[in-house]
Amino acid sequence: MASRTKVVLVWITSHVGIPGNEKVDELAILALNQEIHDDKQVIWSDLKLKVNTHLDRLWQTDWDTEVDNKLYEIRPNLKERLNYDERLNRKQETVVSRLRIGHSWIFREYLLKGEQQPYCTTCESPFTVKHILVECTDFLLSRQKYYKTTNMHTLFREVKDSQISDYLKEIGFYGKI
Repeated sequence: MASRTKVVLVWITSHVGIPGNEKVDELAILALNQEIHDDKQVIWSDLKLKVNTHLDRLWQTDWDTEVDNKLYEIRPNLKERLNYDERLNRKQETVVSRLRIGHSWIFREYLLKGEQQPYCTTCESPFTVKHILVECTDFLLSRQKYYKTTNMHTLFREVKDSQISDYLKEIGFYGKI
């Protein structure tokens, strides 16, 4: 922070009737009556850590209400690092990123065209990223060559992106993502 920032702490009544907190409240009242010195400075790095921790907690709390969101299934804990395969070329990175967020022309074009959601002809399930990656029985044998998981969270945590990419190439979807 280049400029000086003034921080004002405000005491709010609470803890009434809780042993020990009565004493804390008395001390807080005494602190309010003390002279305020404007020459106290807070080191920005200390404040930044506290603010970021608080914001992360708020964001996670809000995110935890999104349990029906397809992205929540992949990354329920926002602080958890994603598993990126450093050996990927730009095309492979793009394909895997599109799979993670569930946005790809092949799986979303019906929305743009105002059509009904397509269904898998084999399984009669909605045609989605999740269906192709972990559910479709038509691709089970091919999928098991590259990974065994049936869970999107585990898929993007424990399976190398290159394996997912190779699986998509084998089943003929890589170029369509």
